[in-house]
Amino acid sequence: MRRNKVKNIVLYYKNIPDMVKFERKQQSEIENEYYNGIRGLSTDGMVYGGAPGKPTEKMGIRAAEDNRGEALAEIQVRIKILEADARQIRECIDTMNSKYKTLIFWKLIHGYSWPKISTQFCRPESTCRSWYDKALDRLGEILENDILMVDELVQRATRAR
Repeated sequence: MRRNKVKNIVLYYKNIPDMVKFERKQQSEIENEYYNGIRGLSTDGMVYGGAPGKPTEKMGIRAAEDNRGEALAEIQVRIKILEADARQIRECIDTMNSKYKTLIFWKLIHGYSWPKISTQFCRPESTCRSWYDKALDRLGEILENDILMVDELVQRATRAR
């Protein structure tokens, strides 16, 4: 696998928690907008009467017509895919040599500069860059061997950028 694809996958892994947070926020907004009225609260926070009536009925019909159930189901699927991707990528990274894993995290996840990385390893920058290239190559091999549909993961990582 090419190094730029591996970098995209690692950066995608870095952004997955924010993406899941965004999806959960979207889910919460849909639920609050449409389903609180059905449960007994209107969208302005006022409580409806206990007996079913026109306002509750109208809210239920509107939610069904707007396909909000389908939207919530799609959000759940996206969250599950993101969480599965994060788990698979993490498992692949965890199988790597600790030096390579550290380099990938410091450079791509934390954004450390080459001088800082070389200082941490007590090695010249050129050596650290060489190790980094080897780490990306190794991670690419692991991803290709351990993840069944790695092409789909690459597409999702590329689209997420």
